[in-house]
Amino acid sequence: MSLLNHIQKAIALLAIAFLFGCKPNHSADELSQLNQELDSLSVEIADNVYITYTDSAILRATIKAPILKRFPDKKNPRMEMPNGVSAVFYDFMGDTTSTLNSKYAMHYEKEDKIEIRDSVRVVNRNDEEIKSDELIWDKKARRVTSKKPVRVRIRDEKIISAEGFESDESFLNYKFTRVTGVVFLDEDE
Repeated sequence: MSLLNHIQKAIALLAIAFLFGCKPNHSADELSQLNQELDSLSVEIADNVYITYTDSAILRATIKAPILKRFPDKKNPRMEMPNGVSAVFYDFMGDTTSTLNSKYAMHYEKEDKIEIRDSVRVVNRNDEEIKSDELIWDKKARRVTSKKPVRVRIRDEKIISAEGFESDESFLNYKFTRVTGVVFLDEDE
């Protein structure tokens, strides 16, 4: 925990002690609620974070973020990556299946979902590029979805524009809710 977090907690505790100092005999429920409110105000900050996700001892993904803010709120614990995130996804053999970059991400710990936003760019091992303003990674279901517009460049062959997107974690098997356009890149067509 950083020095700033300790100072913020100390100031909050002093303010609360002052406010409650005039009132005698606090109940255990009042003190418990006060502690929960303090937890919801705290923020843990880490720089240059490297996270590995495994499933049954198999590496599934690695994630890097310049800054990670963890909010240990008991009702809604979450980790925010406000200055961008990059991820690499792996298959069962440990080979890279895709890479992902975006300017923002939020991991909701209870739901085990990661919301990836702002200039999201994915490239899979088939050299297909997926761009969107938002992707939602449901780690439990191992699915990535979006209700936002999506643009997929399939090698140098064509570009597909669509609304709505669903894929496995590898970004190799995906489908669209509604295709809005296809542009062929081959000059002969």
